[in-house]
Amino acid sequence: MVEALSNFSPFQRTETLGVRVRDQLRHAIMAGLFKPGEKLTLRAVAGSLGVSLTPAREALFNLAAEGVLELGINGSIYIPRLDEEKIHELVKIRCSLESLAAREATPNFSRDDIITISAINDRLIESNREKNYTLLTELNWSFHFTIYEAARMPLLVKMIESCWLRTGSYIKSIYPGFSNTDDGILNHIAIIRAIREGNPQAVADAIAHDIEFSSQAFLNAVREEE
Repeated sequence: MVEALSNFSPFQRTETLGVRVRDQLRHAIMAGLFKPGEKLTLRAVAGSLGVSLTPAREALFNLAAEGVLELGINGSIYIPRLDEEKIHELVKIRCSLESLAAREATPNFSRDDIITISAINDRLIESNREKNYTLLTELNWSFHFTIYEAARMPLLVKMIESCWLRTGSYIKSIYPGFSNTDDGILNHIAIIRAIREGNPQAVADAIAHDIEFSSQAFLNAVREEE
């Protein structure tokens, strides 16, 4: 052991304000509460959450480092604005990462896991019927990440989260149009069926199909914005 380190005292691991602010911002982005290209200032974030500028700065610059937010001139922070090229790139990345997570997760699913995933999807279907798109968005996130987390590959899951958060500001733009057909729900049913069959490649293929299907809605939203 390095001699200098012997003088260090262990410290308690506690969740910092910066982490809490970051998590709040991630949830807000995922829920589509921000508009594409919207500027986030330190004072606005700190004021809305009742914290000082330091944790707000820590949260914003951490999210920028992850690629969830964009760093502009003079240190300005923005919600990412996408174009068709970026959407196509994200689709390729997501298909690769999420298919990998699905294949790795499939052997790990317990009976209780499958019941949980099915129950989340049932609630999602109900929220779609009730036109509760905010809840639907949260349940869709929960459906997919319950699957991905079963892969037991936390770094991979974090990479997937970053991809999802890049399209978060467009969520409100795709509803209610995206829910006018049952195709998205049928995609989820195909995913659950493949999970129950214990077929890793079938789960991966169903996930990729769902990503490619939803990407069309995001492309339409970007085209309308342009």
